Amino acid sequence: MTDEPRTDPTATAEPTDRATAPGENELRRLRRLIREQLAGAVGEDRLDIDLANGMLTVFALPELPRRWTVRVGLTFVCEVTAGTDHEAFDTAEDAIAAAVTDAGCPIDVDWDSREQVYATPGDIDLHALDNNALDAGPGPA
Repeated sequence: MTDEPRTDPTATAEPTDRATAPGENELRRLRRLIREQLAGAVGEDRLDIDLANGMLTVFALPELPRRWTVRVGLTFVCEVTAGTDHEAFDTAEDAIAAAVTDAGCPIDVDWDSREQVYATPGDIDLHALDNNALDAGPGPA
C-alpha cells in the first residue's frame, strides 16, 4: 500500500483564480448589462441620470460619465506691450485665449471681470519701438 493522500470524491475543487470561479462571469455580465441598460435608458431620456447613478451606486458600480460645464475663476498675470490699458487688456486676452485653445476640450474664455482687475502701467518697451510705428503717422489728436 502506498501513502497517497485521501481525497473526498464529493468535494468540489476550489478555483484558484476568482475570474474562473463559477458564477463570476455571470455576475460580471449582469453588472455590465445593468450599467448598459441604465445608460441606454438615460440616453433615450427615459430615466434621469441622477436616478440612474444612484441605482449604480447601490449596485457598487461606477456612475455614468456625464458632460460638465465648469466655471473656474483664474487670475492671469500677463506682461504685454500696449499704448493704453484697454489695448493692454485686449492684447492680454488674445494671448491667453491663444494659449488655451490647444486644450483637448472646448474652452470658452469669458472676459466679464475687467472692472474687477487692473492693469499696472510700466516703463517704456524699447524693444517694441520700430520704424514702422513712426511711419504710421501721427496718433489721435
